Amino acid sequence: MIKLIATDMDGTLLDENGKLPKDFLPMLDNLMENDIKFVIASGRPYSSLYKIFKPISDKLQFICDNGAFVVENKQVLSIDVIDKDKVHDIINTCMEIPNIGITLGGTKGIYQNPCSEEFERERIKYYTNAIVVEDLCTIDDDIFKIAICDLSGSSENSYKILEPKFSNELNVVVSGEIWLDIMNKDVNKGNALEKIQKDLNISYEETMVFGDFYNDVEMLQKAHYSFVMENANEDMKKHGNFTAKSNRENGVIRAIEDYVIEKIS
Repeated sequence: MIKLIATDMDGTLLDENGKLPKDFLPMLDNLMENDIKFVIASGRPYSSLYKIFKPISDKLQFICDNGAFVVENKQVLSIDVIDKDKVHDIINTCMEIPNIGITLGGTKGIYQNPCSEEFERERIKYYTNAIVVEDLCTIDDDIFKIAICDLSGSSENSYKILEPKFSNELNVVVSGEIWLDIMNKDVNKGNALEKIQKDLNISYEETMVFGDFYNDVEMLQKAHYSFVMENANEDMKKHGNFTAKSNRENGVIRAIEDYVIEKIS
């Protein structure tokens, strides 16, 4: 029996307009009544996720910032801070890469460099309360994630520069068509989910996971019921044991109905 469900957000649970499916809240009530845990696992920051899931946010577990920041019932379970010298090295390297913007996730706030309207339209989708700072190296905060918005395409532009330079010490992952995230080496959604599984004494066979992009790969490996979305890139499909209908067709909801709700009704 499935006891734990974890899902990515963008391109997975959320529809093509970035909205929750209309059937989500009734489904979640049903799951909670049957003591099935539900985990939101996203590259988004906690503040953004908390807002989306009001008024039930305090009842959920959140793997935020790809696992660098984990929260349960408003209690911070873990924060994985990046060494300050490494943060400065990454910032300085990024300043030499054309057509990108930098956002830093810290324990005191979210920070970004000044940007054009084109960048701001993309950033505001995920980072609604960022503080604009002229020199990001002057920030007095503990940084746990660096997000790169790359309008030239993250896999073809910034990844090819940042991954060779920093991947020995840090996790450099393409998290969207124009997004790239950098965290500490062992930080990913999969390791964060594994900690939750151990805390709850829930096994691989009792876990269901949904994802669509490369930052979901490690998380998909933690569940027998691993679903890659139909709308994912073709090379992602090999990382799941199952395929869910696209996010445009509410694929997460449909799979949960078929594999979980029908069995507990």
